[in-house]
Amino acid sequence: MAPRRASLDAGWHLWLRGAGAGILTALPLIILHILPSQQTLYHELLPMNSVYQGVLIDFVVVVLFSVLVLWLVERWEARHRGLAWLIVAAVLVMRVFRGLVVAEIVSPKAASGGRIFLVVAGAGLLVWIANRRWYAGVVRGGRFVLLLLGFSILWLLPELTFMAFHAEPRETAGFSKPIAQAPQRRIVWILFDEASQDQIFDHRQPGIDYPNFDRLAGHAVHFSNVQPAGYFTEKVIPALFTGDTITDERSDLDGRLFVRTERNPHWHVYPDRQTLFADAQHEGWSTAAVGWYNPYCRTDVAELDHCYWTLTTPLPGRYKPDRTALQNAVAPVAKSLLRFAGRPIQDPAPWQMHAADYSVLMQHAFEEIAGRGGFVFIHLPVPHPGGFYNRRTHQAGMDGSYLDNLVFADQTLGALLQAIDATPLADRTTVVVSSDHSWRVDLWRPTSDWRPEDTRVSGGRFDPRPLLIVRFPGESEGVKVTRAFPLIDMHGMIEAMLAGRMNSPADLQTWTTQQ
Repeated sequence: MAPRRASLDAGWHLWLRGAGAGILTALPLIILHILPSQQTLYHELLPMNSVYQGVLIDFVVVVLFSVLVLWLVERWEARHRGLAWLIVAAVLVMRVFRGLVVAEIVSPKAASGGRIFLVVAGAGLLVWIANRRWYAGVVRGGRFVLLLLGFSILWLLPELTFMAFHAEPRETAGFSKPIAQAPQRRIVWILFDEASQDQIFDHRQPGIDYPNFDRLAGHAVHFSNVQPAGYFTEKVIPALFTGDTITDERSDLDGRLFVRTERNPHWHVYPDRQTLFADAQHEGWSTAAVGWYNPYCRTDVAELDHCYWTLTTPLPGRYKPDRTALQNAVAPVAKSLLRFAGRPIQDPAPWQMHAADYSVLMQHAFEEIAGRGGFVFIHLPVPHPGGFYNRRTHQAGMDGSYLDNLVFADQTLGALLQAIDATPLADRTTVVVSSDHSWRVDLWRPTSDWRPEDTRVSGGRFDPRPLLIVRFPGESEGVKVTRAFPLIDMHGMIEAMLAGRMNSPADLQTWTTQQ
């Protein structure tokens, strides 16, 4: 019975090593879906079940294929001294590197997959040439690592299965509820994602003008020393809504947002009943949100009368929620298969998808400005990298730089202000223009969205000051506030506006001195 037991043990070892190799091979496809934050689900329209079902099918296929490959390699190289193990190791390390790139843990500019493959293969070949026993020892160590990693399938497979068949809510990109009466006054808050106070006003590039930002600042209260409330959009904007700095966040499979904040460091459901939208409803205002990236129509559904949000970004593996499970299962290889069959397909370029998001959001923004919303929040994907506008040809949907997007943001501001001033409530509308954070030079420099002009414009430095300008009805003179103003205090500022306690530049200046 001993030989039979040894054979059985060896078989289980092979399955576990194959599972470990399969996990590493599939890492670029699964890593974003298995992270505790559930960021891919949070930023997509639900349900995501067909995506998870496709991922599950692909994961099982990859694991089974990996078991087969390791079985063949181990049959051919019983003494573990052949070069086939070197190829296996190089491929697995390359896939791990690719997974880390997908998760934005490693910059894609650090090295290409091909370079990683050559480095690992070259190092292994040198060990193989120097001493076959050393090489065999390295192989045994690698097999042991795969064996240990293979145990992860005991939680990965059930988790992916649960995600694939858990009943998720069905969402639409927007909704509209009936509003009982037209507003008597309005607040329109326009947030330009990643707009920099430094680039727009303080260190403007030669030959670049921002006439609409200048015109607004000349008839408004302009805060020139705003202190950031965070670094990431998904944390900053919900924090501005609640007035409590968010330190961490995650989502569950139903898309609910859980946060930890400075006031409450324990995980808790995002308190949507304590946001500015809830405050506005309590004060009798109708509410509307048009936004990018954050799922406003999910997180603030009870406090919004009108809502629309969007984010067009490809998931790893070209999975899409609107495809069937089988379509998603073949999505990672569909492009290669069609190219092999002589039917190549061309995916939209990143700047084309960015431009499409901008276009549909502007359409809804104009509708809300012309509509019956009292408190209107508009979050736009400009000047956020990557660049999708060419300031020389005046065309959107083109590859561009941050400076191109900043010029486009100025034009966008002009169009929105013109639309606001054309409404019957123009003389009773307060306009707030802000950004969630400044231009994050250090974040974008290592990415494929960075352009040579960005290097020149940034000067290699990061100025953290976001943008903040407030224009009250009838304001004719500009006021510049140079003392430090924490962006998180925007919550209290807008709360006072909603309650009717802040109606003029004098009210705002008095309020800021009391903070």
